[in-house]
Amino acid sequence: MSGVEEKVIIQDANETALKEFEACLARAIKQYKTGEVETFEDKDEFLRTLVE
Repeated sequence: MSGVEEKVIIQDANETALKEFEACLARAIKQYKTGEVETFEDKDEFLRTLVE
């Protein structure tokens, strides 16, 4: 019986993670559409921002 309980717990954790991912993705798309997201011309420009 414990195998079934473990499967349910794992499934619940996966569903929670998926819902959180979907919410973050929706927020990121909204931020991109409103111009709140910084974009970079190339990889080097992006990497420079990480060390500043």
